[in-house]
Amino acid sequence: MKPFISRLFFLIAVCLIGSVAHAGDTPSLAGTWELVTGEFIDGEGNLMKYDEAKISSRKVLTDTDFFFISHKDGQFWAASTGRYNQEGDQYVETPELLSYPLPEGSSYTFSFKLEGDNWYTERFEEGKRVEFEHWARVR
Repeated sequence: MKPFISRLFFLIAVCLIGSVAHAGDTPSLAGTWELVTGEFIDGEGNLMKYDEAKISSRKVLTDTDFFFISHKDGQFWAASTGRYNQEGDQYVETPELLSYPLPEGSSYTFSFKLEGDNWYTERFEEGKRVEFEHWARVR
């Protein structure tokens, strides 16, 4: 097995081990999610729609960790894993291992809304929305 694939399977296993729901009144995000639709601002400042760019993604959340992998037009595009924190309607990912450049210690802060098995996230930078995602719970 290629080294990258081996590491990828290891990361998935780490995220799946010990999956436990959040306690209390906060709705649990733990589970497996699939990207339904969304949009993001690319590196050149262009608005890109995930479906038009043929990007598909799956995200797995335990009680403390996240993992996602994305394909673009059927080919590997990006992956990341790390810790996350959920407070109220804020979801913060702090990547620890990733396939793209990001300064160490960086994090992504999303506001979110959970409606049944649908999870809507959006992220802003300098007051401008740079990412919107609609995820559906798979498991």
